[in-house]
Amino acid sequence: MKKPLLSEMTLREKINQMIILAQWDLRRRFENGEDYKVERPEEEQIEMLKREQFGSLYAQYGTIVKGRNTDLLDSEADERCKSTEFADMINWEASFLKIPPLVGGDSERSGAGAMHYDLTSIISPLAMGATDDENLVYEIGAALGRELRCTGVNWRWSPVVDITNRFSNICHVNRVFTDMDVEKQSRLAIAMIKGMQSEGVAATAKHFPGNDPYEYRDGHFCSSSISVSKEEWWKTQGVIFQNVIDAGVYAIMTSHQSFPAIDDSTINGQLRPTTISKKITTDLLKKEMGFEGVIITDGITMGGLASILPWDELIVECVNAGNDVILCASPLDTDTIEKAVLDGRIEESRIDDACQRVLNMKEKLGLFEDGYVNVKYKAEDVRDKTAELSLTAARKAVTLVRDRNSIFPLDKNNIKKVSIIVSSHSDTFYQRDIQHLKKEFEDRGIEVYMQRRLNNGMELEGIANSSDLIIYAAMVSGHMPKGAAALVEKECETYFHAFKYGKEKTIGMSCGSPYLEHDIMEGADAFINLYGTSPYLLKAFVEAIFGEIPFEGKSPVNLKPPKFVYED
Repeated sequence: MKKPLLSEMTLREKINQMIILAQWDLRRRFENGEDYKVERPEEEQIEMLKREQFGSLYAQYGTIVKGRNTDLLDSEADERCKSTEFADMINWEASFLKIPPLVGGDSERSGAGAMHYDLTSIISPLAMGATDDENLVYEIGAALGRELRCTGVNWRWSPVVDITNRFSNICHVNRVFTDMDVEKQSRLAIAMIKGMQSEGVAATAKHFPGNDPYEYRDGHFCSSSISVSKEEWWKTQGVIFQNVIDAGVYAIMTSHQSFPAIDDSTINGQLRPTTISKKITTDLLKKEMGFEGVIITDGITMGGLASILPWDELIVECVNAGNDVILCASPLDTDTIEKAVLDGRIEESRIDDACQRVLNMKEKLGLFEDGYVNVKYKAEDVRDKTAELSLTAARKAVTLVRDRNSIFPLDKNNIKKVSIIVSSHSDTFYQRDIQHLKKEFEDRGIEVYMQRRLNNGMELEGIANSSDLIIYAAMVSGHMPKGAAALVEKECETYFHAFKYGKEKTIGMSCGSPYLEHDIMEGADAFINLYGTSPYLLKAFVEAIFGEIPFEGKSPVNLKPPKFVYED
């Protein structure tokens, strides 16, 4: 089909190119005070799609297939849908739209996550950073693009290019390629972007204008801010975003952080977030930096934004700031935007700019080409290659942080029993992920004992006496737990007892935050960072400790303990 002209579209059609239709808004409805509990009849769904002609479909979370809500715990894998089921659903929805839709989601662990059990869960960006191999990252990006196309997804809200350090909020842990290394962050992000976009999946650099490395607050729950000057920003975050823009990234996601060096205005006593700042979103990003692609908001229901203004006012502010697509807006918000245009609070030229950018990105992805098929591959055609690349990267990523007593490589002939003590606030980590580690040992004929947490020293003494190897496997990551980059309460109490017995045959390891080696496992003489829970990383861990492969990973973050300077 021919790319439509703005002159051929109604005002409402142009507005709806800015709206992402969530599956829960289409498939269910709010009724009698119950949140999306009532099934929306199919004829009502069809009528909504035909009437509103939405420009994008939301492909992550709350995926509803054949009337079944699959927004479930990862451990309930049998309830997740196949990629083909989801693709069929997306194609059915798209069949009622005159303009082919963008189909977007975070998909930071690929299409696997909570949606599809027949796709590959790739290693984390931080693990990719430990390989420092941009060719490999490009290939993973391309493989990820092919897998996402199996599901109908053509727009990925990633990579994260925020700078971080150990003081940053936990939301960023493992989601970046490195911490404060501007060159490396740019280089690996560009490799990922080009790999994905080579397979017809739009990449999205986020979260503009970036992160203050000393801002520990999480925008999901409260306001947060970037405290640096514009000059300092240009040396760090500004360079990274300019590099990915120049490299051709199709989309950028704005954050809810304020940036008072650019816009120090306030709303109801709070600094204005980027999401509703024209000075940052339009004047800086679009004009000064020359970004011509699509700007999408982060989820506008997050606490760092939604608490600032009444909802209808917030929607209007998002549009006027310069955002082209509004994430987590509802179908009812089309009415709000249309009314604001008609009464002069939003210029129609702002709607035209947003709509044109969306149409241009669809054209880049080939959506208007004759014979465009969103589902380009089947999972069985591509996942073996993704798995191969993921294992290769995992083997290059596993990082030996310290080996004070030079115990590696271990002689597997001397290891008859391994005890694994697990510390994490994620039930899924204990119930599912760490089981891959157990299997790797068992495949080598080694008995494995596993428990969650230590209760006392006597318990550890018994474990030490009966084991040839003790592994403390810990995991904290984004929102696991929410609000803190640490093990707390029961999970933390393990380390009151840890390392008192069997220290000479003990390994500490982190499957999440790389800073746990200093924050809570300084007592471990041997420590290894994996940067994620992927089965490929756990396999590589076992291979490395037994000398089957070398330790190749280089820490992608600065692990040196913080030094504080006290002044009078």
